[in-house]
Amino acid sequence: EKLRMDNKTGRGRLYALEPLKDFTNREIAIAAAWLDEYRFRVYDQIDDLPAEALNHQAPGTGLTIGRLVLHMAWAEALWMGRITGLQASGRLSSDIASGALDQFIDTPPMSPPAPDLVRICQAVRDEMTIPGLKGAEDAGKAVWKDGSTIRGILGQLQWHWVYHSGQIGLIRFEWGSDYTWTM
Repeated sequence: EKLRMDNKTGRGRLYALEPLKDFTNREIAIAAAWLDEYRFRVYDQIDDLPAEALNHQAPGTGLTIGRLVLHMAWAEALWMGRITGLQASGRLSSDIASGALDQFIDTPPMSPPAPDLVRICQAVRDEMTIPGLKGAEDAGKAVWKDGSTIRGILGQLQWHWVYHSGQIGLIRFEWGSDYTWTM
């Protein structure tokens, strides 16, 4: 039998975000602020969850909450590395390795505890995303071999966090604890 928890009332939604400070380009600073907001929403979805919930595998899938959070961190690090040249440190690279798409054919690994998942995502943000974007001057500049722009990549990363946040909410619910979004 599943351990049942009280449902969680989530943090309030924010719709008026200020651009992050000390960025060269205001549009990029706003996009980075939205990435932060989406990250914080995911942290709030998971910070109360025990290991059993983080490792609960959605029926018929290879998805767990822990795997999805590591995947989001891995994808952000991948794209920040591609467009800025910054690379994840040895520890950070090791921490996010199981989130790589090519790992999804394997059984999900055991998830780190929720505080460690948050720390890993914050490390990607603090070591790669923010330093890599602060000095970027042109959001419309093509920065990848297929012509992708900083604007486009940041839009994709925002979508990525939101998309997987929905999956996290569903897996959390299937495990036995709902998360109520609030205003």
